Amino acid sequence: MKLLAIDDNQDNLLTLSALLKTFLPEAQLITSQSAQDGIRRAAMEAPDVILLDIQMPGMDGFEATRRLKASPSTQHVPVILVTAHRSDSACRVMGLECGADAFLSKPFDEAELVAQIKAMVRIKRSEDALRQERDSLEALVQRRTSQLLQANVELKQHLERLAQNEARYSRAVRGTSDGLWDWDLVSNEYYYSPRWKELLGFADDELENRPETFFSRLHPDELPLVQESLCAHFLGHTPFDLEIRLRTRGGEYLRVRCRGQAEWDGAGEPVRMSGAISDVTERQMMEEQLRQAQKMEAIGQLAGGVAHDFNNVLTVIAGYANILKMDLGPESPQHGLADQISAAAERAAQLTRGLLAFSRKQAMDQQRCDLGEIVHRVEQFLGRVIGEDIQLKTEILPEPLPVQVDLAQIEQVLINLAANARDAMPGGGVFSIATGVRDAGGRGHGDQAGRHAVIIVADNGEGMDDETSRRIFEPFFTTKEVGKGTGLGMAIVYGIVQQHKGNIWVSSKPGEGTVFTIELPLLEGGAALESVLNPQPLPQTGTETILVAEDDPSVRSLVDMVLTRHGYQVILAEDGEEVVDRFAAQQDGIELVLMDIIMPRKNGIEAYEEIKKIQPEAKVLFTSGYTADFIQSRGMKEGVELIMKPVQPVELLRKVREVLER
Repeated sequence: MKLLAIDDNQDNLLTLSALLKTFLPEAQLITSQSAQDGIRRAAMEAPDVILLDIQMPGMDGFEATRRLKASPSTQHVPVILVTAHRSDSACRVMGLECGADAFLSKPFDEAELVAQIKAMVRIKRSEDALRQERDSLEALVQRRTSQLLQANVELKQHLERLAQNEARYSRAVRGTSDGLWDWDLVSNEYYYSPRWKELLGFADDELENRPETFFSRLHPDELPLVQESLCAHFLGHTPFDLEIRLRTRGGEYLRVRCRGQAEWDGAGEPVRMSGAISDVTERQMMEEQLRQAQKMEAIGQLAGGVAHDFNNVLTVIAGYANILKMDLGPESPQHGLADQISAAAERAAQLTRGLLAFSRKQAMDQQRCDLGEIVHRVEQFLGRVIGEDIQLKTEILPEPLPVQVDLAQIEQVLINLAANARDAMPGGGVFSIATGVRDAGGRGHGDQAGRHAVIIVADNGEGMDDETSRRIFEPFFTTKEVGKGTGLGMAIVYGIVQQHKGNIWVSSKPGEGTVFTIELPLLEGGAALESVLNPQPLPQTGTETILVAEDDPSVRSLVDMVLTRHGYQVILAEDGEEVVDRFAAQQDGIELVLMDIIMPRKNGIEAYEEIKKIQPEAKVLFTSGYTADFIQSRGMKEGVELIMKPVQPVELLRKVREVLER
């Protein structure tokens, strides 16, 4: 144990040395007779405790304490101010505000001297251990963050913003002093620093310095806890360190961390207690954001884990259902049954795409189009979603609103919002969609500045209270009965809007309906927009030879049937090595390679590289049911032709024809 005593009086230093040799023989005492020299010795010797006399010529103990606490090398060393008056409240308060940790009075009480020194040493060592633990936890968080960054590029951006917020919050806390308080238990005099009152929304002269000021503003539910903790602390059993709620000027409750340390007299009776409060509201918000990010990552991992197999199954179901529809013809009584199978498969595909979009694992097929045309397109089948007892109204701006979006995902957003409105209007009502333009930015954290296209979706249903509105976009949150809701519909909406670099807000009150406002970045420039209302022409047939590589036998058989029925010559391969061998053997006759990206023995990317070596001009069209991040991790480059599963036969034929004719 190393002690540093700073006192201009040599006799005082000799007396202190004698006392320590008798009552604390294990202590090593370093002395200094001026504040300037003492500060220098403190930085060099790194003592466990500093005993600092207040009254010294030149620089007094208060200023020396400020400088010690301001220096990185000495700020964590406990400082015990030595005063000539035991009950000088103003002196002690000034010492606390300068950063002092404890006080001793002259002449020294041997037991108090030893107890104070030992207590300060314990506190310093505990704080050192806590700092080490904090550093270890920060390192662990960084490692975990790094793993999440590698797993998902989009999630990386989210966590970087989160880390920036956390760093900004940490800097703000370091730059803002806590609210200090001091309680003389003998005289019952109380002091609150101006910052203490400011945290609760008051000026310094608007709150009285009395114990009742604290206890009257304490949340009633926490009064027993505070009283119990104070009693235990006065008995020396536990530290006083609580998170409590204090009522502010506006009548709301502010959650703060309240900590303090008592002082005892020679008889062991508590005579004074001092401490501080700090606002912990921001920290709780950051923790809630982190929990939300972890929920999103869990959903993404779940969806990504089943996407490939599920998409292969949906490809087969939807494919054969569409072939049945074409074979049966509209007049057949079985045509409607096949249409129902196809529609059910498409709904399942939309759910999968929505989950992947929510977790930002879905590859987006973006195109430049008019937002108003998208609404008109969705309007054609929203009636089936909301039912006949709900009136659908649209108000679309006459001028185009050019946006860069994935059409299917934006349609899913409007369908999910319509389904949500339908459930909020069990007795019927009005569901409306309107478009507009707004200069965005400044509404909240993460806003994208600039002109934005706006979709306003409203209903006059039951509405929501503030708690439900606040949690509406949380994964798995639902107000519906068990079995009647997954709690994912609105979370998917939120994920899709975020993936499009947009924002969404909700405004609702019980009995007054709900309004959702979506903002999407508005494109600048006069590039042509793709029409989403014109029906796509039926794909042309062909006679070319196509090499198909697919490891799933059901999907392979389906693709073979679809291509063969439309005139193509098909060569089949089951894995990456076989597709390379077959291409090498018949390269002159093969005009297109259609292959899955993930296959056994050799994946599609590796097979593609070898095919390019054999025939640099070879045309290749990839298919995949895996998530976008999984495909990218296998070396998928931008610019290659890709069609995602599940894929309808007509879409496959159209894409094949498009690649062949380039």
